[in-house]
Amino acid sequence: MRLGLVLYAMSTTTHERVPDGSILAWTGGIAAAWLIAAFLRSGTTLHLGPLLLPLIPAILGRNTEHPIRLTLIGIVTAIGAIVVLFLTGNLSGPSLGAFPDALTESIAFLAIGSVVGLIIAASGRRRSR
Repeated sequence: MRLGLVLYAMSTTTHERVPDGSILAWTGGIAAAWLIAAFLRSGTTLHLGPLLLPLIPAILGRNTEHPIRLTLIGIVTAIGAIVVLFLTGNLSGPSLGAFPDALTESIAFLAIGSVVGLIIAASGRRRSR
């Protein structure tokens, strides 16, 4: 009997909600890491920065009350980081083969991350209702 209860307890999963502040802290932390790394090594392109900033709040916040709002904050944060890096000349590293420059690459990766993030956020919001 005890073994059955232990196995049942191990097999059930709980979906605890992550606090919005924690999600925003992760988003801000990734943005800060991206900016700091770019300022320290302006010749390096951090290809995943614009992709991750919309995805982090979408994934972490999909079971919250406002997953789309959190994802939009991630998108705006990424836009802000791209603008700051471009204006300061710190978005000058090499781009991946398909892109002519790091700015174009960043915008393309942001667009992909934004679409996927909004889909994840919308599906999480619909599921939690």
